[in-house]
Amino acid sequence: MTPRFSLRRRVIAWLLPPLAILVGVNAWLSYRGALEAVNRAYDRSLTASIKAVAEQTHSIAGRVHIDIPYSAFEMFEDKAQERVYYAVIDTQGDLLTGYPDLPLPSALNDSGEVLIVDARYRGEPIRLGAMSKRLYDPALAGGDAVYIVFAETTGSRTTLARDLFLDSLRRQLLLLGVGAVLIVLALGSAFRPLIELRDAIRKRGDEDLTPVPASNVPSEVGPLIDAINHHTERLSALLAARRRFLADAAHQIRTPLAVLTTQAEYGLRQTEPEEMLRTFASLLRSIRATRRLANEMLTMSRAEAVNGLMDERAPVDLTGMVKDVAMELVPLALNKGIDLAFEGPSTPVVVEGNAPMLREMVANLIDNAIRYSPDDAQVTAAVAVFGGEAVISVTDQGPGIPEAERENVFRRFYRILGQGDSDGSGLGLAIVREICWAHGGKVALRDAEEGRGLCVEIELPVRQGDDAQHA
Repeated sequence: MTPRFSLRRRVIAWLLPPLAILVGVNAWLSYRGALEAVNRAYDRSLTASIKAVAEQTHSIAGRVHIDIPYSAFEMFEDKAQERVYYAVIDTQGDLLTGYPDLPLPSALNDSGEVLIVDARYRGEPIRLGAMSKRLYDPALAGGDAVYIVFAETTGSRTTLARDLFLDSLRRQLLLLGVGAVLIVLALGSAFRPLIELRDAIRKRGDEDLTPVPASNVPSEVGPLIDAINHHTERLSALLAARRRFLADAAHQIRTPLAVLTTQAEYGLRQTEPEEMLRTFASLLRSIRATRRLANEMLTMSRAEAVNGLMDERAPVDLTGMVKDVAMELVPLALNKGIDLAFEGPSTPVVVEGNAPMLREMVANLIDNAIRYSPDDAQVTAAVAVFGGEAVISVTDQGPGIPEAERENVFRRFYRILGQGDSDGSGLGLAIVREICWAHGGKVALRDAEEGRGLCVEIELPVRQGDDAQHA
């Protein structure tokens, strides 16, 4: 037995891991955003310090004067735990003041704009800002510009960014936890109608095949409920057919069995051989009639569409099949001196159907025609194609069926009083129509030519691709 999986667990497994991944990605982006926000705030102080030094740097008669204002360092006093480095360098790379090994940004140009980058100095990460200032003094030997560089360690920046990130992460994790709880509650609420539906079906009786109500289930489950109801309808029809068959069998078999019992008991009481022979001959006829009734009832049960036997379809050549059935029934026709003829095209007439049931249908038609025809009569079985329909016709020279009775004879066990073979069960034409309908065909009764006898016509759809060939 295949282990069952939990739809609730599957939904949670599909939702929570992606949510966790999204939270992780969002956390990384949040940290980057917090760090960028902190850098923007701190970089303002760094830029102001560089510009303050630039305002106090000038050249007189080829000599550079640098006055480092207190305000340039005052901006860093609230970050006493950080170390601040500075340098002023001429265009030749000579240090004018500050830390001699403080590096210049490689992308620095002479535009006068402050450039701030991340760098490392003395083994520590730093935030490095620099700008160039034109001095406009031709007397300067080292060029008419200087580079002003300021840097600070990034411990405070990192700490503040981490604090902001952790605050954001705590909120995100709280939202994730609340979301997970809401998902579990939502799944429980979403699956509650299914659980109620399961309980309602479990409480049903063994023979309760009424449709399952779909009013309180999610729309996504509607197609499943429709399929269950469709299957239930088929089961209900199948059970009804079974009950009908059992009722028919109980009703129809009871009388023949009583007759057989009476005949057997009467034969046992006889002492005259001739009377015993007559009794047992009558008994044999009754046995044959009962056997035929049982066979026809079983055939009728198989022919009903609800049994699903008609679903086994294959291409069937009606021309060959009708001819073969007629050949098999020739001995029955010869016993009555009946001329059994076959008429059909030289090419196959192919339909899509269940070969054994179609064969049973044709055998019933020809058998009935022979039984209800007088001695030395003629029975003709024919196959033809008209307008994309395959037509099977069986014509006899019997008493025929009055027009007022032609619909009744298709009912089960219906027999016209005072007409035909006393061994008949009244199932032959009912079987024919059941098989015909199961194949999407039509059956009709009409008078034979010259008004003598009966002609039964069966129309079946020709197999697609074959109608043009035989039209």
